Amino acid sequence: MKNVGKRIKNQGPLTTIAFLTVLIGLISLVLSILKVGGSVTEAGSLETSLVTVKNIFSKDGIKYLLNNYVVNFQLMQPLIYLVMSLISVSILESSGLINYLVKPFKKVKPFWITFLTFFISIILTFVGDLGYILLIPLVCSIYKILGRNPLLGMITVFLGVTIGMGAGVVFNYQDYLLSLTTTTAASNIDDTFTYNLFSNIYIMLFSTLILSIVGTISIEKLLSKKFKRYDYDKEVNLSKRAFVITSIIGILITLFFVYAIIPGLPLSGLLLNSSEKVYIAQIFSDTSALGNGLMLVILGISVLCGFIYGRISGNIRHKNDYIHCLTESFENTGYILVVVFFASIMLGLLEWSNIPTVLTTNIVDLIGGLNFNGVLLVIIVFISILFISILIPTTITKWNLVAPVYVPLLMRANISPNFMQSIFMSADAVGKLFSPIYLYLIIMIGFLYKEDQDVSTSIFDTMKLMMPVILILLATNFIIVVGWYVLGIPIGLSGTITL
Repeated sequence: MKNVGKRIKNQGPLTTIAFLTVLIGLISLVLSILKVGGSVTEAGSLETSLVTVKNIFSKDGIKYLLNNYVVNFQLMQPLIYLVMSLISVSILESSGLINYLVKPFKKVKPFWITFLTFFISIILTFVGDLGYILLIPLVCSIYKILGRNPLLGMITVFLGVTIGMGAGVVFNYQDYLLSLTTTTAASNIDDTFTYNLFSNIYIMLFSTLILSIVGTISIEKLLSKKFKRYDYDKEVNLSKRAFVITSIIGILITLFFVYAIIPGLPLSGLLLNSSEKVYIAQIFSDTSALGNGLMLVILGISVLCGFIYGRISGNIRHKNDYIHCLTESFENTGYILVVVFFASIMLGLLEWSNIPTVLTTNIVDLIGGLNFNGVLLVIIVFISILFISILIPTTITKWNLVAPVYVPLLMRANISPNFMQSIFMSADAVGKLFSPIYLYLIIMIGFLYKEDQDVSTSIFDTMKLMMPVILILLATNFIIVVGWYVLGIPIGLSGTITL
């Protein structure tokens, strides 16, 4: 068995996904025979429902696979956004616009390039998972132009966006959705509790700064030397006149969209969902024009600005040049599609089997039955969420399962729901970095192969490469959470650690 595990580690992601899919099936078989189940508690009520593990190798499991393999792939929304992001980066790079923007940074020391990449990755969690889709191909292009290895840039983005899910400079739509569940779960103890979205802003800002510094130092010391320098041999015309004209047009278009999301002004609010009361929900809710169309807006601005700069600078001269500019970044992307297709089957079967839900509810019930208080309780909850995040990387799904138990549990220990959500966000972000079934890890690995077919793209090898940095980020988040609790200082505006 040891040799099998070693061979799996040395293979690409397709072999690993196949191995994990079979393993999930075997686990579902064993747990279903043992009739293992768990009780799911509804937030805001004391009602529970029993969930049991379903056998993937059963008749129902086979029917599910045959009926849903296409649907599961269709639900891979990141793929659609990925295509749009690749078109945007392709035209921006081929037109020479990115080259012009990046030129001043060629004299900047590598440390500060890494810092900016990591810091911006954390900030861009404001748009949720789109941070991965926007930055991975863009930073890949930028690092090439700067002469840095694009693989290092993409790994930096992945680490930054993932750990940034527990930090940021302002709350995002995901934080808002989490707060709704937090408020509902807290109503079992205090039906007057309301969640202030700025209640954890202090710990978020502090975490962003510290994680950016620690992440940058860790990547420079432990990762950067493992990647050789990149020789960028593509020549494009750089034109100040083209840049000035493109900038004016780009800024005017951007201002139009900014005006369209400012409520209360004449003819403004066009892209907002006015049925929502909270502004962040008006922007990013499922029925918001901007929330659904943000990638299309970015694509439109990129294509227009790239075309204008390319024509004026002379990098785009003919219609065929423009078509080539739109598709240049798609070279070797077929591998990403193949990997995501098989990953969609694996993740669909895992969700259908109820394995993550059942194991999570049992962990939550175990912690809920322990009689701990104070810092020990904070530590145990942090560690348990970290392990649960390996099983369920999806943040909202996970919080809906754990909040109905953990929020009241900590409230009884005189710990506020606000701080409980901060603990969850911090542990959840780190837990994703340890999960081999995290979709954006698989997509990132696909990009690594796209840029260098000679590099080892095994899921386990990639995680092993990043592991020293991941462990440091884990320790940093852990120290921030526990240290904040011990110090007892406010975590944000009207946000306290205790009730």
